[in-house]
Amino acid sequence: MPGEVPTVTADQAILKSALVRAKAAVQAGDHAGAFATLRACITPDSDFVDQARVAKALSAVDLHVLGCRSVRIALVAASTVDHFAGVLRFWLADAGLAADIFINPFDTIAAAVLDSGSALHQWQPDIVWLFSTYRDAGLEVSADAAPEAIAGAVAGAVAARQALWHSLQKGTGCLVIDNSADIPADDPFGNLAGAAPWGRRTLLRRYNAELAAAAGPGVALFDLDHVASLWGKRRWEDARYWFHSRHAFALDASGTVAHSAARLIAGARGLSKKCLVLDLDNTLWGGVIGDDGIAGIKLGSGAEGEAFVAFQRTIKSLQQRGVILAVCSKNDPEIAKSVFRDHPDSVLRLEDFAVFTANWDNKADNIRDIAGALNIGLDAIVFVDDNPLERDIVARNLPEVAVVDLPDDPAGYVAALGRCGWFEMIALSAEDRERSRFYAEHAGRTAVRSTFTDMDAYLASLEMTAIVGPADAFNLPRMSQLIGKSNQFHLTGTRYGEAELASIAARPDWFVRHVRLSDRFGDSGLIACLVLHREHATLHVDTWVMSCRVLGRGVEEFIANEIRSIALAQGCHRLAGRYVRSAKNGLVADLYERLGFAPADETTKTWILELDRAAPGWKTRVKAVSATGETLYA
Repeated sequence: MPGEVPTVTADQAILKSALVRAKAAVQAGDHAGAFATLRACITPDSDFVDQARVAKALSAVDLHVLGCRSVRIALVAASTVDHFAGVLRFWLADAGLAADIFINPFDTIAAAVLDSGSALHQWQPDIVWLFSTYRDAGLEVSADAAPEAIAGAVAGAVAARQALWHSLQKGTGCLVIDNSADIPADDPFGNLAGAAPWGRRTLLRRYNAELAAAAGPGVALFDLDHVASLWGKRRWEDARYWFHSRHAFALDASGTVAHSAARLIAGARGLSKKCLVLDLDNTLWGGVIGDDGIAGIKLGSGAEGEAFVAFQRTIKSLQQRGVILAVCSKNDPEIAKSVFRDHPDSVLRLEDFAVFTANWDNKADNIRDIAGALNIGLDAIVFVDDNPLERDIVARNLPEVAVVDLPDDPAGYVAALGRCGWFEMIALSAEDRERSRFYAEHAGRTAVRSTFTDMDAYLASLEMTAIVGPADAFNLPRMSQLIGKSNQFHLTGTRYGEAELASIAARPDWFVRHVRLSDRFGDSGLIACLVLHREHATLHVDTWVMSCRVLGRGVEEFIANEIRSIALAQGCHRLAGRYVRSAKNGLVADLYERLGFAPADETTKTWILELDRAAPGWKTRVKAVSATGETLYA
């Protein structure tokens, strides 16, 4: 009715209040508080209007104060994505990234990508997201098409995407993200669209599979069809918005798309979580092991027992792809361990856990100790506990730790963990599969360290050997991954993708090396990466990253000797290194000073060391060996 006052819902009132409080927090200089307020009033499922209002409010928040890492992302699409950029930026902030987003002019993909002088190339993005949909695949064949014609159509569509990928990688060295085709819900052929070899759904499914197979190093495929399914295919596409304004999916799906993409991008930038810390009673099984005993807990039989087995299977799969598992439980340790040793339906076994902490202490303190034993940051941890009180204690005392909000019914545990998306990654390497073992061995070293009073004797007892190698095809993915993920031992904060790192390694005055470390406890894998370049008589350390799990073992000195050897072999008289402080790399602030470098001047971030060919180098207990194990030098 004219003049009628619109009704304000309770949710709208809550959001309005949150926006007011967030604005006040920003004005008071509390940017972390402002973001926490905004984050608490929105979910990926919230409608587009709410998403847009919160995204607009985020523009006043200084994300760098929150420790978010900068990233430059270009959106390139044949559909309208301008409305989506702000929502994406919000969910990227939630994942730890401060995004600067470039939106390429609508439907100019080929011109922007293939022209090296285009605004897209000149902007020099870290990531280009080719936001494609099923319409961009251009897959149409006749109902009587021969098998070879069908195969040719799919191959041609995939080749067209590959041409765009290769052009971007050659011109910018960036990470390329492309979408799988979102398969439409409706088709005039009905069931035949997915049952006949020439049907559109059949073609798109085949296209998606071949696109995934074609996406090599430096290309990540965003599973848009899966996200569309999560949202609901009947709701996913709104024809009115497509015909009127070229919106490729329903506006209210923006949060779901942005959240999923943000987790993938965070994984690509090294911000995925590393460790899953788990409670036991009523989390990995039903009941209390100390009271109910092995035979009394719910695991394997009955609806509830089967739900716990399914949850353990999910956790086991995470462990097999490189997520570190740890236990944090209020329990008697031997009684708690008996489940993993003796229960026939337990999918998880004792050897799956890098750290097993069962006591009656405060869980926040125990998680700090777990992080210390593994030598990882608290922000690398995800905590799972069925008890809301324990979750609240950890969330309040350890805000860096991601806490999963489990439902009351264990049947919902798998979905609750999956929705968070904390463990997204763009590729799976052999090193990833071994990560849990690496960290378990590191915890073993830490335990042995406590029995020594002489640090040098302890290091000698480890019998450490190292292999130094180039950026070859086998090690390049892991090298790029280490550069992307390393935060604490990262002197300059540089981030190189695989394609860019390979390009650098091919230059005559640049030297890219990796270091693999082993000791009597086992093989630690690829633990360090160097990017060096020669300029006249000076060898510059462009990038030096190292895994935190090997800190304090003399590996830094071994690598410094390697840098010195390369410099002398190249006829250089001087080493130059830079330290650029970040929110997380304070532990290497004094590295160059400790190694004997001197500051170039009072204002620069550069440290200089004049080389003396007669000097013995730095003392270390790490021995250099060849790939066959032959000692090269000690």
